[in-house]
Parts: sequence; structure tokens; C-alpha cells
Amino acid sequence: MLPDQSSIEAILKEVRAEFIEITSERLVTVDDIISDMMSGTGDGASHLIELQRHIHSIKGQGTTFDFPTVTNVAHRLEDYIETAAELDQSSLNDVQKFVDVIRQIVESRTNPTTAAAERIIATLPITASTALEAEQIPIDEVRILLVMPKGAQRKIIGKELAACGFHVINSDTPVDAIRIAIAETPNIVIASRVMEEMNGIEFARVMNIMEATRKCHIVIAASGDLDKADVEALPDGTAYVRKGPTFIDELTDYLESWGYFG
Repeated sequence: MLPDQSSIEAILKEVRAEFIEITSERLVTVDDIISDMMSGTGDGASHLIELQRHIHSIKGQGTTFDFPTVTNVAHRLEDYIETAAELDQSSLNDVQKFVDVIRQIVESRTNPTTAAAERIIATLPITASTALEAEQIPIDEVRILLVMPKGAQRKIIGKELAACGFHVINSDTPVDAIRIAIAETPNIVIASRVMEEMNGIEFARVMNIMEATRKCHIVIAASGDLDKADVEALPDGTAYVRKGPTFIDELTDYLESWGYFG
């Protein structure tokens, strides 16, 4: 016999309460890790791994237990940590701000409304610190979505872009990137040519079809030159940049042509 609606609601209420309790405990542990990192106590590398593990767990469980804003904030914290030049005192203070926001949401026991969530997200620190000329869009408001598997290459590119002042958002897979792009409306999307689920060219075509993302500048990051069939399959205006030592220089040329520099 299947449980009735009231039984299901009771079960959901119970597991949600467990999520709140477990997350609150995790955040206390995270506070301790941040304190140790700020004071230089213990092994910094081990602390960072432990910090990232807890944040990743919180991110993964937030939406499942009806706290999508917690997932969003935790995702942005992961991006902040990955693109920060170094986790110095100032950066760790920013990390603590993310953690405090997550704590406030969890302790309220209710996910914020859409409008409230947007206000919360707007207050979060980003690694960007510089700006373009006054008549142009402030560079820290230019959102770049990196669609690449997690690894050294994405980290290097993300740090370079964040050092220029851009707001960098990371996605491990193209399917997840589509969800993020619809929610975040990035100005620029940089996608790897080779990915699981769909390749970068297929991804660019999907982005070009959707109304919410049609105006994004798309860059395909390829290991070498694209063949004629690939080039012909790209939507008009899509750029491609070769991975390697000249990647940032070639990307900068496109950013300049789109009006983000100079």
C-alpha cells in the first residue's frame, strides 16, 4: 500500500529538518577550517580540500531539499575559490561571507523568494576587482561562463579571466551549463570543443536556438584548428580559440572586438 499524501509530507518535512541540522553542523566545521586557514594553523592544502568537500556537499544537497538558493550560493563560492589568485586573508574573509549567507538561509528554514534570492546573490563577493572605462559596462558585471571539465586547464583560464576583472562562472558539463546560462544570462560563454553529453559545436547551436542565450558571445576552445565541416556547423558569430600558450592572447582579441577592452 502506497503512503498517503500526509505521510509523504511528514517524511519530506523530516528529511528537510535533517538537512538543516546536518548543514548547520557542516557550517560550524567550515567556520573552524576558515579560522585555521586564516591563522596559518595546520596544513593549508588539506584545509582547502576539506573546505571544498563540505561546500560541494552543501551545493549538491541544497536543491534536493528545497533550498535552491543554498545550492546557487555554494556554487558561486566554489567558483570564487577556483578563480581566486590566492586564498589570502582578504579572500578568506570573502569566503566567510558566502558561508554566513548560507547559514542565514538555512537557519531561516525557508528558501528565499525569487526577488530576495536575486538581492542575496547581488551582495556576494566575486574575484573581479577592476573595471572598464566609465562609459562601458563595468568589467565585474561581465559574466563569463566556462564550460569545461574541472581540472588544471579550466582553473588556469578562470584565474586569468578573473585577474582581468571578469565575473567567472564554472560548469563541468554542457547540460548543466544550459541551466546555468538560462538563469545567469552570461555575456560570454567559453566551451571546450570536446565534452561528454554533447560537443562544443552542438552546445553552441543549442545556445543559439534558445531565446535566453541567443545574444551570448560563444567561444569554442579547441586543441587545434576546426575542420571545414565544424566551421560550417558553427552559428554565425561564434568564435574559436586554440588551446595552448596563445589561448589568452587570441581570446583577448575577440574580447576587444566585442568591446570588453579598450
